[in-house]
Amino acid sequence: AKRLDEGQDAIDTCIMNKALERISKAEMEEYKQVDFIPFDPAIKRTEATIVHPKEGKFTVTKGAAPQILELCTDGKRMEQKVMRIVDDLAGRGYRALGVAMSKGDGKLYFSGVLSLFDPPRHDTKRTIERAQDMGVQVKMITGDHTAIAIETARRLGMGTSIHSVDAMKSGHQQEIDHKSAGPYKNLGPDDLDDIILAADGFAEVLPEDKFKIVEVLQASGQIVGMTGDGVNDAPALKKAEIGIAVEGATDAARAAADIVLTEPGLSVIIDAMTASRKIFQRVRNYCMYRVAGTIQLIFFFFIAVFFDPSSSFENGEDEKNFRLPVLAVVFITLVNDACVLTISKDYVNPDTDPQAWHLKEVFIIAAVLGFSAVLASVLLLLSVFDGGDQKGSRTVSCIFFEDCKTNYGKAQTVVFLNLCISDIITVFSARTKSWFFSRKPALALFLAFIFAVTATSMVSTLVSFGGMEPISAYSMGIIWIYVLIWFVIRDALKLIAYKLIEKYKIVDRTAYLDLVKAKPKDRLGMSGIRKFSQDIREVGRRRGESVDVYFEADVQEKLVPGGRSAPLAEEKKVHFVDL
Repeated sequence: AKRLDEGQDAIDTCIMNKALERISKAEMEEYKQVDFIPFDPAIKRTEATIVHPKEGKFTVTKGAAPQILELCTDGKRMEQKVMRIVDDLAGRGYRALGVAMSKGDGKLYFSGVLSLFDPPRHDTKRTIERAQDMGVQVKMITGDHTAIAIETARRLGMGTSIHSVDAMKSGHQQEIDHKSAGPYKNLGPDDLDDIILAADGFAEVLPEDKFKIVEVLQASGQIVGMTGDGVNDAPALKKAEIGIAVEGATDAARAAADIVLTEPGLSVIIDAMTASRKIFQRVRNYCMYRVAGTIQLIFFFFIAVFFDPSSSFENGEDEKNFRLPVLAVVFITLVNDACVLTISKDYVNPDTDPQAWHLKEVFIIAAVLGFSAVLASVLLLLSVFDGGDQKGSRTVSCIFFEDCKTNYGKAQTVVFLNLCISDIITVFSARTKSWFFSRKPALALFLAFIFAVTATSMVSTLVSFGGMEPISAYSMGIIWIYVLIWFVIRDALKLIAYKLIEKYKIVDRTAYLDLVKAKPKDRLGMSGIRKFSQDIREVGRRRGESVDVYFEADVQEKLVPGGRSAPLAEEKKVHFVDL
Protein backbone atom coordinates (compact mmCIF):
# COMPACT_ATOMS: atom_id res chain seq x y z
CA ALA A 1 0.00 0.00 0.00
CA LYS A 2 2.94 2.30 0.61
CA ARG A 3 3.66 2.21 -3.12
CA LEU A 4 0.21 3.67 -3.86
CA ASP A 5 0.94 7.07 -2.40
CA GLU A 6 4.63 7.41 -3.33
CA GLY A 7 6.25 7.83 -6.72
CA GLN A 8 5.95 4.57 -8.64
CA ASP A 9 7.69 3.51 -11.79
CA ALA A 10 5.62 2.50 -14.81
CA ILE A 11 5.78 -1.23 -14.06
CA ASP A 12 4.66 -0.79 -10.44
CA THR A 13 1.81 1.43 -11.61
CA CYS A 14 0.55 -1.27 -13.98
CA ILE A 15 0.81 -3.97 -11.34
CA MET A 16 -0.98 -1.92 -8.70
CA ASN A 17 -3.76 -0.92 -11.10
CA LYS A 18 -4.27 -4.56 -12.06
CA ALA A 19 -4.22 -5.69 -8.45
CA LEU A 20 -6.87 -3.12 -7.51
CA GLU A 21 -9.22 -4.90 -9.91
CA ARG A 22 -9.17 -7.92 -7.55
CA ILE A 23 -8.92 -6.36 -4.08
CA SER A 24 -9.91 -3.02 -2.63
CA LYS A 25 -7.54 -0.27 -1.62
CA ALA A 26 -8.51 -0.79 2.01
CA GLU A 27 -7.49 -4.44 1.81
CA MET A 28 -4.24 -3.49 0.14
CA GLU A 29 -3.45 -0.99 2.88
CA GLU A 30 -3.29 -3.87 5.35
CA TYR A 31 0.00 -4.92 3.71
CA LYS A 32 2.86 -2.87 5.17
CA GLN A 33 6.24 -2.62 3.47
CA VAL A 34 9.05 -2.82 6.04
CA ASP A 35 12.03 -3.22 3.71
CA PHE A 36 12.67 -2.54 0.04
CA ILE A 37 15.59 -3.23 -2.31
CA PRO A 38 15.27 -1.15 -5.49
CA PHE A 39 16.00 -2.59 -8.90
CA ASP A 40 19.67 -3.34 -9.48
CA PRO A 41 20.76 -4.01 -13.10
CA ALA A 42 23.53 -6.26 -11.84
CA ILE A 43 21.11 -8.72 -10.20
CA LYS A 44 18.15 -7.83 -12.46
CA ARG A 45 15.49 -7.86 -9.75
CA THR A 46 13.84 -5.87 -6.99
CA GLU A 47 12.68 -7.12 -3.59
CA ALA A 48 10.28 -6.05 -0.84
CA THR A 49 9.57 -7.38 2.65
CA ILE A 50 5.90 -7.20 3.61
CA VAL A 51 4.02 -7.57 6.91
CA HIS A 52 0.31 -8.50 7.09
CA PRO A 53 -1.81 -8.94 10.25
CA LYS A 54 -2.96 -12.42 9.20
CA GLU A 55 -0.34 -13.63 6.70
CA GLY A 56 2.57 -12.47 8.80
CA LYS A 57 5.93 -11.41 7.39
CA PHE A 58 7.02 -12.54 3.93
CA THR A 59 9.29 -11.49 1.05
CA VAL A 60 8.30 -10.83 -2.56
CA THR A 61 10.76 -10.39 -5.39
CA LYS A 62 10.31 -9.76 -9.10
CA GLY A 63 12.78 -9.47 -11.97
CA ALA A 64 14.31 -11.40 -14.84
CA ALA A 65 12.92 -14.91 -14.78
CA PRO A 66 16.30 -16.73 -14.88
CA GLN A 67 17.57 -14.74 -11.92
CA ILE A 68 14.37 -15.32 -9.95
CA LEU A 69 14.50 -19.05 -10.69
CA GLU A 70 18.03 -19.24 -9.28
CA LEU A 71 16.74 -17.93 -5.95
CA CYS A 72 13.77 -20.28 -5.72
CA THR A 73 13.72 -23.60 -3.93
CA ASP A 74 11.65 -25.05 -6.75
CA GLY A 75 13.61 -23.25 -9.47
CA LYS A 76 15.10 -26.36 -11.08
CA ARG A 77 11.73 -28.05 -11.27
CA MET A 78 10.01 -25.00 -12.76
CA GLU A 79 12.78 -23.84 -15.09
CA GLN A 80 11.75 -25.63 -18.27
CA LYS A 81 8.11 -24.60 -18.02
CA VAL A 82 8.89 -21.02 -17.04
CA MET A 83 11.48 -20.48 -19.75
CA ARG A 84 9.12 -21.90 -22.38
CA ILE A 85 6.53 -19.32 -21.36
CA VAL A 86 9.14 -16.54 -21.23
CA ASP A 87 10.44 -17.45 -24.69
CA ASP A 88 6.93 -17.53 -26.10
CA LEU A 89 6.06 -14.13 -24.61
CA ALA A 90 9.37 -12.61 -25.69
CA GLY A 91 8.89 -13.84 -29.24
CA ARG A 92 5.56 -11.98 -29.35
CA GLY A 93 7.12 -8.77 -28.06
CA TYR A 94 6.04 -9.07 -24.41
CA ARG A 95 8.38 -8.45 -21.52
CA ALA A 96 8.24 -11.23 -18.94
CA LEU A 97 9.08 -10.85 -15.26
CA GLY A 98 9.38 -13.70 -12.81
CA VAL A 99 7.75 -13.35 -9.39
CA ALA A 100 8.66 -15.32 -6.26
CA MET A 101 7.36 -15.19 -2.70
CA SER A 102 8.58 -16.69 0.55
CA LYS A 103 6.40 -18.94 2.68
CA GLY A 104 6.47 -19.84 6.34
CA ASP A 105 9.90 -21.49 6.08
CA GLY A 106 11.43 -18.28 4.72
CA LYS A 107 12.39 -19.88 1.41
CA LEU A 108 11.42 -18.37 -1.92
CA TYR A 109 9.05 -20.27 -4.21
CA PHE A 110 8.28 -19.34 -7.79
CA SER A 111 4.78 -17.81 -8.01
CA GLY A 112 4.26 -16.88 -11.66
CA VAL A 113 5.19 -14.75 -14.66
CA LEU A 114 4.15 -11.16 -15.30
CA SER A 115 3.86 -10.25 -18.98
CA LEU A 116 4.11 -6.57 -19.89
CA PHE A 117 3.23 -5.08 -23.25
CA ASP A 118 5.19 -1.86 -23.79
CA PRO A 119 4.68 -0.77 -27.41
CA PRO A 120 6.82 2.00 -28.91
CA ARG A 121 5.29 5.45 -29.19
CA HIS A 122 3.27 6.06 -32.33
CA ASP A 123 5.90 8.48 -33.66
CA THR A 124 8.97 6.36 -32.91
CA LYS A 125 9.04 4.50 -36.23
CA ARG A 126 8.74 7.72 -38.22
CA THR A 127 11.47 9.32 -36.10
CA ILE A 128 13.84 6.43 -36.80
CA GLU A 129 13.04 6.55 -40.52
CA ARG A 130 13.80 10.27 -40.64
CA ALA A 131 17.07 9.74 -38.79
CA GLN A 132 18.09 7.00 -41.22
CA ASP A 133 17.16 9.22 -44.17
CA MET A 134 19.56 11.78 -42.74
CA GLY A 135 22.40 9.26 -42.75
CA VAL A 136 22.32 8.49 -39.04
CA GLN A 137 22.75 4.86 -38.01
CA VAL A 138 20.26 4.10 -35.22
CA LYS A 139 21.07 1.36 -32.72
CA MET A 140 18.82 -0.04 -30.03
CA ILE A 141 20.35 -0.67 -26.60
CA THR A 142 18.06 -2.46 -24.16
CA GLY A 143 18.19 -4.70 -21.15
CA ASP A 144 15.30 -6.77 -22.53
CA HIS A 145 15.60 -10.27 -23.91
CA THR A 146 17.06 -10.66 -27.36
CA ALA A 147 13.79 -11.90 -28.85
CA ILE A 148 11.92 -8.86 -27.53
CA ALA A 149 14.58 -6.55 -28.97
CA ILE A 150 14.42 -8.31 -32.35
CA GLU A 151 10.63 -8.05 -32.50
CA THR A 152 10.68 -4.39 -31.45
CA ALA A 153 13.38 -3.59 -34.00
CA ARG A 154 11.36 -5.36 -36.70
CA ARG A 155 8.29 -3.28 -35.89
CA LEU A 156 10.34 -0.09 -36.05
CA GLY A 157 12.01 -1.00 -39.35
CA MET A 158 15.50 -0.90 -37.85
CA GLY A 159 16.75 -4.28 -39.04
CA THR A 160 17.07 -7.34 -36.84
CA SER A 161 20.82 -7.68 -36.42
CA ILE A 162 20.43 -7.67 -32.63
CA HIS A 163 23.17 -9.18 -30.49
CA SER A 164 22.99 -10.51 -26.95
CA VAL A 165 25.72 -8.83 -24.95
CA ASP A 166 25.92 -11.83 -22.61
CA ALA A 167 26.50 -14.17 -25.54
CA MET A 168 29.07 -11.84 -27.08
CA LYS A 169 31.00 -11.73 -23.83
CA SER A 170 30.84 -15.51 -23.50
CA GLY A 171 32.04 -16.06 -27.05
CA HIS A 172 34.84 -13.55 -26.69
CA GLN A 173 36.06 -15.01 -23.42
CA GLN A 174 35.63 -18.55 -24.81
CA GLU A 175 33.77 -19.61 -21.69
CA ILE A 176 31.77 -21.97 -23.89
CA ASP A 177 33.21 -24.55 -26.21
CA HIS A 178 34.11 -23.82 -29.82
CA LYS A 179 31.20 -25.75 -31.28
CA SER A 180 28.54 -24.05 -29.21
CA ALA A 181 29.77 -20.49 -29.56
CA GLY A 182 27.71 -19.95 -32.70
CA PRO A 183 28.50 -16.68 -34.50
CA TYR A 184 30.63 -15.45 -31.58
CA LYS A 185 33.18 -18.28 -31.48
CA ASN A 186 36.86 -17.34 -31.29
CA LEU A 187 36.12 -13.61 -31.41
CA GLY A 188 38.99 -11.22 -30.93
CA PRO A 189 38.71 -7.56 -29.84
CA ASP A 190 38.67 -6.33 -33.44
CA ASP A 191 35.92 -8.79 -34.35
CA LEU A 192 33.74 -7.57 -31.49
CA ASP A 193 34.34 -3.98 -32.55
CA ASP A 194 33.20 -4.82 -36.06
CA ILE A 195 30.05 -6.50 -34.74
CA ILE A 196 29.26 -3.51 -32.53
CA LEU A 197 29.74 -1.09 -35.43
CA ALA A 198 27.54 -3.06 -37.82
CA ALA A 199 24.80 -4.18 -35.39
CA ASP A 200 21.29 -2.75 -35.35
CA GLY A 201 21.10 -3.15 -31.58
CA PHE A 202 22.06 -4.93 -28.40
CA ALA A 203 19.98 -6.82 -25.85
CA GLU A 204 20.46 -7.92 -22.24
CA VAL A 205 22.69 -4.90 -21.70
CA LEU A 206 24.10 -3.82 -18.34
CA PRO A 207 24.93 -0.17 -17.55
CA GLU A 208 28.67 -0.72 -18.01
CA ASP A 209 27.97 -2.29 -21.42
CA LYS A 210 26.39 0.96 -22.64
CA PHE A 211 29.58 2.85 -21.84
CA LYS A 212 31.65 0.21 -23.66
CA ILE A 213 29.43 0.34 -26.76
CA VAL A 214 29.76 4.13 -26.95
CA GLU A 215 33.51 3.85 -26.45
CA VAL A 216 33.92 1.29 -29.26
CA LEU A 217 31.83 3.35 -31.68
CA GLN A 218 33.91 6.44 -30.93
CA ALA A 219 37.12 4.49 -31.44
CA SER A 220 35.76 3.49 -34.87
CA GLY A 221 35.56 7.13 -35.90
CA GLN A 222 31.86 7.70 -35.22
CA ILE A 223 30.18 10.75 -33.72
CA VAL A 224 27.89 9.19 -31.12
CA GLY A 225 24.61 10.45 -29.73
CA MET A 226 23.11 8.60 -26.76
CA THR A 227 19.66 8.83 -25.20
CA GLY A 228 18.91 7.79 -21.63
CA ASP A 229 16.87 8.56 -18.55
CA GLY A 230 18.33 6.75 -15.56
CA VAL A 231 21.25 7.11 -13.17
CA ASN A 232 22.89 4.11 -14.82
CA ASP A 233 22.81 5.88 -18.18
CA ALA A 234 24.81 8.86 -16.91
CA PRO A 235 28.33 7.50 -17.71
CA ALA A 236 27.35 6.66 -21.31
CA LEU A 237 25.58 10.02 -21.72
CA LYS A 238 28.71 11.78 -20.51
CA LYS A 239 30.95 9.71 -22.76
CA ALA A 240 28.94 10.31 -25.94
CA GLU A 241 29.55 13.46 -27.99
CA ILE A 242 25.84 14.26 -27.74
CA GLY A 243 24.16 13.02 -24.59
CA ILE A 244 20.37 13.37 -24.66
CA ALA A 245 18.31 13.03 -21.49
CA VAL A 246 14.71 12.20 -22.36
CA GLU A 247 11.63 13.64 -20.69
CA GLY A 248 11.34 12.49 -17.08
CA ALA A 249 15.05 11.64 -16.77
CA THR A 250 16.74 11.59 -13.37
CA ASP A 251 18.82 14.53 -12.17
CA ALA A 252 22.01 12.52 -12.71
CA ALA A 253 21.10 11.84 -16.35
CA ARG A 254 20.18 15.49 -16.91
CA ALA A 255 23.48 16.66 -15.42
CA ALA A 256 25.49 14.31 -17.66
CA ALA A 257 23.54 15.14 -20.85
CA ASP A 258 24.17 17.89 -23.39
CA ILE A 259 20.49 18.11 -24.38
CA VAL A 260 17.50 17.70 -22.06
CA LEU A 261 14.12 16.95 -23.64
CA THR A 262 11.12 18.45 -21.87
CA GLU A 263 8.39 16.62 -23.80
CA PRO A 264 7.73 12.89 -24.38
CA GLY A 265 9.07 11.28 -27.53
CA LEU A 266 12.24 11.58 -29.57
CA SER A 267 10.97 13.36 -32.69
CA VAL A 268 12.40 16.65 -31.42
CA ILE A 269 15.89 15.14 -31.89
CA ILE A 270 15.30 15.18 -35.66
CA ASP A 271 14.36 18.85 -35.42
CA ALA A 272 17.59 19.48 -33.53
CA MET A 273 19.59 17.60 -36.18
CA THR A 274 17.97 19.64 -38.95
CA ALA A 275 18.59 22.93 -37.12
CA SER A 276 22.22 22.03 -36.39
CA ARG A 277 22.89 21.12 -40.03
CA LYS A 278 21.41 24.44 -41.12
CA ILE A 279 23.65 26.26 -38.66
CA PHE A 280 26.63 24.29 -39.95
CA GLN A 281 25.82 25.28 -43.54
CA ARG A 282 25.55 28.96 -42.58
CA VAL A 283 28.83 28.89 -40.68
CA ARG A 284 30.51 27.10 -43.59
CA ASN A 285 29.16 29.64 -46.08
CA TYR A 286 30.32 32.53 -43.93
CA CYS A 287 33.80 31.07 -43.52
CA MET A 288 34.08 30.54 -47.26
CA TYR A 289 32.98 34.12 -47.90
CA ARG A 290 35.30 35.53 -45.29
CA VAL A 291 38.34 33.65 -46.60
CA ALA A 292 37.54 34.74 -50.17
CA GLY A 293 37.12 38.37 -49.10
CA THR A 294 40.38 38.31 -47.17
CA ILE A 295 42.23 36.86 -50.17
CA GLN A 296 40.81 39.60 -52.40
CA LEU A 297 41.84 42.49 -50.16
CA ILE A 298 45.26 41.21 -49.10
CA PHE A 299 46.49 40.09 -52.52
CA PHE A 300 45.01 43.07 -54.36
CA PHE A 301 46.74 45.61 -52.12
CA PHE A 302 49.93 43.55 -52.29
CA ILE A 303 49.87 43.92 -56.09
CA ALA A 304 48.56 47.51 -56.07
CA VAL A 305 51.56 48.88 -54.18
CA PHE A 306 53.69 48.20 -57.27
CA PHE A 307 51.65 50.74 -59.30
CA ASP A 308 53.21 54.22 -59.34
CA PRO A 309 50.55 56.99 -59.43
CA SER A 310 53.14 59.69 -60.17
CA SER A 311 53.71 58.25 -63.62
CA SER A 312 50.05 58.52 -64.65
CA PHE A 313 48.34 61.27 -62.62
CA GLU A 314 49.19 64.92 -62.32
CA ASN A 315 47.98 65.16 -58.74
CA GLY A 316 49.70 61.92 -57.79
CA GLU A 317 53.26 63.08 -58.03
CA ASP A 318 53.71 62.74 -54.26
CA GLU A 319 52.50 59.12 -54.29
CA LYS A 320 55.01 56.40 -55.18
CA ASN A 321 52.59 53.50 -54.47
CA PHE A 322 48.88 53.16 -55.09
CA ARG A 323 46.85 53.05 -51.89
CA LEU A 324 43.45 53.78 -50.44
CA PRO A 325 42.92 55.99 -47.38
CA VAL A 326 42.79 54.06 -44.10
CA LEU A 327 39.25 55.32 -43.54
CA ALA A 328 38.16 53.77 -46.87
CA VAL A 329 39.59 50.36 -45.92
CA VAL A 330 37.87 50.57 -42.53
CA PHE A 331 34.61 51.47 -44.28
CA ILE A 332 34.87 48.42 -46.58
CA THR A 333 35.52 46.08 -43.68
CA LEU A 334 32.99 47.55 -41.27
CA VAL A 335 30.00 47.92 -43.60
CA ASN A 336 30.43 44.61 -45.43
CA ASP A 337 31.23 42.51 -42.36
CA ALA A 338 28.43 44.02 -40.31
CA CYS A 339 25.85 43.44 -43.04
CA VAL A 340 26.97 39.94 -43.94
CA LEU A 341 26.28 38.80 -40.35
CA THR A 342 22.68 38.46 -41.48
CA ILE A 343 23.81 35.23 -43.17
CA SER A 344 22.85 33.66 -39.83
CA LYS A 345 19.23 34.01 -41.02
CA ASP A 346 19.89 32.81 -44.56
CA TYR A 347 17.90 30.05 -46.26
CA VAL A 348 19.91 26.84 -46.48
CA ASN A 349 19.17 23.20 -47.29
CA PRO A 350 20.35 20.77 -44.60
CA ASP A 351 22.52 18.01 -46.02
CA THR A 352 21.08 14.51 -46.21
CA ASP A 353 24.26 12.93 -44.80
CA PRO A 354 26.32 13.64 -41.67
CA GLN A 355 28.48 16.63 -42.40
CA ALA A 356 32.18 17.33 -42.09
CA TRP A 357 34.16 20.49 -42.67
CA HIS A 358 36.00 19.26 -45.77
CA LEU A 359 38.51 22.08 -45.37
CA LYS A 360 40.16 21.30 -48.69
CA GLU A 361 36.91 22.10 -50.45
CA VAL A 362 36.32 25.24 -48.37
CA PHE A 363 39.74 26.67 -49.15
CA ILE A 364 39.66 25.68 -52.84
CA ILE A 365 36.30 27.36 -53.45
CA ALA A 366 37.30 30.38 -51.36
CA ALA A 367 40.56 30.65 -53.32
CA VAL A 368 38.71 30.49 -56.66
CA LEU A 369 36.29 33.23 -55.59
CA GLY A 370 39.02 35.30 -53.95
CA PHE A 371 41.71 35.18 -56.65
CA SER A 372 39.19 35.71 -59.47
CA ALA A 373 38.12 38.89 -57.63
CA VAL A 374 41.78 39.90 -57.35
CA LEU A 375 42.17 39.44 -61.12
CA ALA A 376 39.07 41.56 -61.80
CA SER A 377 40.30 44.32 -59.46
CA VAL A 378 43.81 44.35 -60.97
CA LEU A 379 42.37 44.61 -64.50
CA LEU A 380 40.22 47.52 -63.34
CA LEU A 381 43.28 49.17 -61.78
CA LEU A 382 45.13 48.86 -65.11
CA SER A 383 42.18 50.47 -66.88
CA VAL A 384 42.12 53.31 -64.34
CA PHE A 385 45.83 53.97 -64.77
CA ASP A 386 45.26 53.95 -68.53
CA GLY A 387 42.99 56.98 -68.01
CA GLY A 388 45.52 58.98 -66.05
CA ASP A 389 45.63 62.66 -67.00
CA GLN A 390 49.34 62.38 -67.81
CA LYS A 391 48.79 59.61 -70.37
CA GLY A 392 48.98 60.54 -74.01
CA SER A 393 46.77 57.82 -75.55
CA ARG A 394 43.78 56.25 -73.84
CA THR A 395 41.71 53.23 -74.88
CA VAL A 396 40.10 51.10 -72.15
CA SER A 397 39.63 54.02 -69.78
CA CYS A 398 36.99 55.47 -72.12
CA ILE A 399 34.68 52.70 -70.95
CA PHE A 400 34.83 53.83 -67.34
CA PHE A 401 35.05 57.63 -67.71
CA GLU A 402 32.95 59.88 -69.92
CA ASP A 403 35.90 62.03 -71.04
CA CYS A 404 38.28 59.03 -71.17
CA LYS A 405 40.50 60.46 -68.45
CA THR A 406 40.56 60.89 -64.69
CA ASN A 407 42.67 62.09 -61.79
CA TYR A 408 44.19 60.18 -58.89
CA GLY A 409 41.38 61.00 -56.40
CA LYS A 410 38.67 59.63 -58.72
CA ALA A 411 40.85 56.60 -59.55
CA GLN A 412 40.95 55.79 -55.84
CA THR A 413 37.15 56.12 -55.60
CA VAL A 414 36.60 53.78 -58.58
CA VAL A 415 38.80 51.12 -56.97
CA PHE A 416 37.10 51.67 -53.60
CA LEU A 417 33.62 51.17 -55.10
CA ASN A 418 34.74 48.04 -56.95
CA LEU A 419 36.23 46.49 -53.83
CA CYS A 420 33.15 47.22 -51.74
CA ILE A 421 30.62 45.78 -54.16
CA SER A 422 32.67 42.79 -55.32
CA ASP A 423 33.46 41.88 -51.70
CA ILE A 424 29.92 41.74 -50.36
CA ILE A 425 28.40 40.24 -53.51
CA THR A 426 30.74 37.27 -53.07
CA VAL A 427 28.47 35.99 -50.30
CA PHE A 428 25.76 35.15 -52.84
CA SER A 429 28.15 32.87 -54.70
CA ALA A 430 29.68 31.32 -51.58
CA ARG A 431 26.28 30.34 -50.15
CA THR A 432 25.37 27.85 -52.91
CA LYS A 433 27.07 24.90 -54.61
CA SER A 434 25.12 25.59 -57.79
CA TRP A 435 24.43 28.88 -59.58
CA PHE A 436 23.92 31.82 -57.25
CA PHE A 437 20.25 32.10 -58.27
CA SER A 438 19.49 28.42 -57.49
CA ARG A 439 18.33 29.33 -53.96
CA LYS A 440 16.86 32.67 -52.99
CA PRO A 441 18.53 34.51 -50.09
CA ALA A 442 16.78 35.37 -46.87
CA LEU A 443 15.11 38.76 -46.77
CA ALA A 444 17.45 39.95 -44.01
CA LEU A 445 20.55 39.11 -46.06
CA PHE A 446 19.15 40.70 -49.20
CA LEU A 447 18.16 43.92 -47.38
CA ALA A 448 21.59 44.08 -45.74
CA PHE A 449 23.19 43.76 -49.18
CA ILE A 450 20.99 46.56 -50.55
CA PHE A 451 21.91 48.78 -47.60
CA ALA A 452 25.66 48.12 -47.97
CA VAL A 453 25.86 48.76 -51.72
CA THR A 454 23.57 51.78 -51.51
CA ALA A 455 25.69 53.34 -48.77
CA THR A 456 28.88 52.58 -50.71
CA SER A 457 27.47 54.02 -53.96
CA MET A 458 26.32 57.21 -52.22
CA VAL A 459 29.72 57.68 -50.56
CA SER A 460 31.45 57.18 -53.93
CA THR A 461 29.34 59.78 -55.73
CA LEU A 462 28.78 62.37 -52.98
CA VAL A 463 31.60 62.34 -50.42
CA SER A 464 35.26 63.40 -50.52
CA PHE A 465 37.65 62.13 -47.84
CA GLY A 466 41.31 61.15 -47.51
CA GLY A 467 42.13 62.52 -50.97
CA MET A 468 39.34 60.56 -52.69
CA GLU A 469 36.98 62.53 -54.97
CA PRO A 470 33.37 61.78 -55.99
CA ILE A 471 32.84 60.08 -59.34
CA SER A 472 29.99 60.60 -61.79
CA ALA A 473 26.82 58.52 -61.88
CA TYR A 474 27.98 57.19 -65.28
CA SER A 475 31.22 55.84 -63.81
CA MET A 476 29.35 54.35 -60.87
CA GLY A 477 26.94 52.55 -63.22
CA ILE A 478 29.77 51.15 -65.35
CA ILE A 479 31.54 49.86 -62.23
CA TRP A 480 28.32 48.15 -61.21
CA ILE A 481 28.05 46.44 -64.60
CA TYR A 482 31.73 45.47 -64.50
CA VAL A 483 31.34 43.90 -61.05
CA LEU A 484 28.19 42.00 -62.04
CA ILE A 485 29.80 40.59 -65.20
CA TRP A 486 32.76 39.38 -63.20
CA PHE A 487 30.42 38.02 -60.53
CA VAL A 488 28.80 35.71 -63.11
CA ILE A 489 32.26 34.66 -64.33
CA ARG A 490 33.39 33.93 -60.78
CA ASP A 491 30.24 31.93 -60.10
CA ALA A 492 30.89 29.85 -63.22
CA LEU A 493 34.49 29.24 -62.08
CA LYS A 494 33.08 28.08 -58.73
CA LEU A 495 30.90 25.51 -60.48
CA ILE A 496 33.89 24.24 -62.45
CA ALA A 497 35.89 23.96 -59.24
CA TYR A 498 33.15 21.90 -57.57
CA LYS A 499 32.99 19.55 -60.56
CA LEU A 500 36.76 19.08 -60.55
CA ILE A 501 36.68 18.35 -56.81
CA GLU A 502 34.09 15.62 -57.46
CA LYS A 503 35.81 14.27 -60.56
CA TYR A 504 39.22 13.85 -58.97
CA LYS A 505 37.77 12.93 -55.54
CA ILE A 506 39.75 15.61 -53.77
CA VAL A 507 37.20 15.41 -50.96
CA ASP A 508 35.98 12.01 -49.76
CA ARG A 509 32.33 12.59 -48.90
CA THR A 510 31.53 8.92 -48.36
CA ALA A 511 34.20 8.09 -45.78
CA TYR A 512 31.70 8.04 -42.91
CA LEU A 513 29.10 5.94 -44.72
CA ASP A 514 31.73 3.56 -46.13
CA LEU A 515 33.06 3.01 -42.63
CA VAL A 516 29.67 1.62 -41.59
CA LYS A 517 28.86 -0.23 -44.81
CA ALA A 518 32.26 -1.91 -44.85
CA LYS A 519 31.34 -3.87 -41.72
CA PRO A 520 29.26 -6.90 -42.80
CA LYS A 521 26.27 -7.66 -40.63
CA ASP A 522 26.10 -11.21 -39.32
CA ARG A 523 22.38 -11.87 -39.77
CA LEU A 524 21.14 -15.29 -38.67
CA GLY A 525 17.98 -16.86 -40.02
CA MET A 526 15.33 -18.14 -37.63
CA SER A 527 16.76 -21.67 -37.66
CA GLY A 528 20.25 -20.36 -36.98
CA ILE A 529 19.11 -18.23 -34.07
CA ARG A 530 17.04 -21.09 -32.64
CA LYS A 531 20.00 -23.49 -32.92
CA PHE A 532 22.33 -20.95 -31.34
CA SER A 533 19.86 -20.48 -28.47
CA GLN A 534 19.59 -24.20 -27.86
CA ASP A 535 23.38 -24.71 -27.98
CA ILE A 536 24.04 -21.96 -25.48
CA ARG A 537 21.32 -23.11 -23.12
CA GLU A 538 22.52 -26.72 -23.27
CA VAL A 539 26.03 -25.65 -22.33
CA GLY A 540 24.56 -23.59 -19.50
CA ARG A 541 22.69 -26.62 -18.17
CA ARG A 542 25.87 -28.74 -18.28
CA ARG A 543 27.59 -26.09 -16.21
CA GLY A 544 24.63 -25.74 -13.86
CA GLU A 545 23.87 -22.22 -15.09
CA SER A 546 20.96 -20.56 -16.85
CA VAL A 547 22.03 -18.67 -19.96
CA ASP A 548 19.65 -16.08 -21.41
CA VAL A 549 19.69 -16.39 -25.21
CA TYR A 550 16.39 -16.31 -27.05
CA PHE A 551 15.27 -16.88 -30.60
CA GLU A 552 13.30 -14.70 -33.01
CA ALA A 553 9.65 -15.70 -33.27
CA ASP A 554 7.60 -15.46 -36.42
CA VAL A 555 4.71 -13.36 -35.17
CA GLN A 556 2.18 -11.01 -36.67
CA GLU A 557 2.63 -7.33 -36.04
CA LYS A 558 0.20 -5.90 -33.51
CA LEU A 559 -0.87 -2.28 -33.65
CA VAL A 560 -1.32 0.03 -30.71
CA PRO A 561 -5.08 0.42 -30.07
CA GLY A 562 -6.32 3.69 -31.50
CA GLY A 563 -2.96 4.36 -33.19
CA ARG A 564 -2.07 7.00 -30.64
CA SER A 565 0.39 7.41 -27.84
CA ALA A 566 -0.60 7.18 -24.19
CA PRO A 567 1.47 7.88 -21.07
CA LEU A 568 4.03 5.21 -20.39
CA ALA A 569 2.19 3.82 -17.37
CA GLU A 570 -0.99 3.44 -19.41
CA GLU A 571 0.75 1.83 -22.39
CA LYS A 572 2.04 -1.09 -20.34
CA LYS A 573 -0.44 -3.94 -20.07
CA VAL A 574 0.12 -6.60 -17.44
CA HIS A 575 -1.00 -10.23 -17.41
CA PHE A 576 -0.60 -12.80 -14.66
CA VAL A 577 0.41 -16.35 -15.51
CA ASP A 578 0.03 -18.67 -12.54
CA LEU A 579 2.25 -21.73 -12.37
